[in-house]
Amino acid sequence: MLSFKQFNFPPGQDFVPSKETKNFWLYTKKSKRTFGGVALPGLFETIGYPTQMIAFFAILFLEVVPTIYGIEEGVLWQAILAAIFIDIFLAIVSHLWHDRICKHKNEMVNADKEVIKEDLKRKINRYNTYTYIFYILILCSGILKFYFFYDAYMTPDAIAGAVLVCYLLGSILHIAYTGYFLYTSRFNYKIQSEYSRYVSSGGITYKDKTGKISQPLFSDDMTLNIQPDSSGNHKIFQENNNVFYLETCGVLTDNELANLVVRQPYDAQGLTARSGLKRQMEILQIN
Repeated sequence: MLSFKQFNFPPGQDFVPSKETKNFWLYTKKSKRTFGGVALPGLFETIGYPTQMIAFFAILFLEVVPTIYGIEEGVLWQAILAAIFIDIFLAIVSHLWHDRICKHKNEMVNADKEVIKEDLKRKINRYNTYTYIFYILILCSGILKFYFFYDAYMTPDAIAGAVLVCYLLGSILHIAYTGYFLYTSRFNYKIQSEYSRYVSSGGITYKDKTGKISQPLFSDDMTLNIQPDSSGNHKIFQENNNVFYLETCGVLTDNELANLVVRQPYDAQGLTARSGLKRQMEILQIN
């Protein structure tokens, strides 16, 4: 099932989604942010969902209207309808490995060896190649829909040109938005369902059982001017031994991490971002 309602973590609660749902989160669209020269690809974040929804329903309009017009001209509408469903199927399949692409991009940020980075780059390029193959198939499907229309219409006029534009534009929008829209809608359903079970159980089911986790922000030999701060259920603080710690409780979202990082001096932002991302990757694996 799908859900069009997006989720925001309520403040002061210890809800944590399952490992499966956290991993499904990787299919959604992220925003790249740079702190102190360190680029974070995005992990626990979802952006652009309203645009994806509008684009998806615009696709249906672009494809249904010329198809309905074509029926009056004797177009084999069953073939076009089948091609429309094939487009959606291809868009879903082209997105199947987006979670691995997202994960590998984040792993590259803290990869300490060039050979490891090269391995991750090759994996990302391989998955991108699979994606591009399905993108080409979606474009071919758009051309095929126009062929079914023109085979019956047989008139090279403005109407035929408009139908071609509709089908090709629909294909391009499928490539850009359909996968994100459907996977994000599915993610919304999964996390909303788990949160509803958390609420109905009185905060027992999907309760954060790890509690507050504190880790040194940097290695012991680093001396940086860090500003203690907090964001949501997470904070950066200093102990008596002058060591700075990152304390997390539950899921450290990208926005919460950004709030912690951006308030630091510029020369400390990059290392703080790396440390925060490392903790996010650990949270991703916690069941």
